[in-house]
Amino acid sequence: MRDDDSCREGPARGLPVIGGPEWFEAEGRPFVLRIECPLAYEEMVAGLYGVAQAEEMADDETLCGCVTVALLIGGLAGLRERAARIGRDERSGAIASPAFLALCRERVAALLEH
Repeated sequence: MRDDDSCREGPARGLPVIGGPEWFEAEGRPFVLRIECPLAYEEMVAGLYGVAQAEEMADDETLCGCVTVALLIGGLAGLRERAARIGRDERSGAIASPAFLALCRERVAALLEH
């Protein structure tokens, strides 16, 4: 597991740009979205765990899209609280799906190592 501040040193290099109608209704309104918010590793994991499905983490753009949608819906404070709740649940043995949490962490780590 990474230190919570490990991703706060600057924008992640090589993260994909989110674009196209898969993420938001975009008919007649072209857009490109690139998030360079300094999310911590556990905040990115929180954006996936309990929100995304395993198949939605198959490629980097979709993984980033899921985190972006979670960030847009709940805000940064929401992601931080969600990450803290996941940590508390994990420590108390109340985490609903340890295997899926491990997958979320593995995919975020692989994304950030590019």
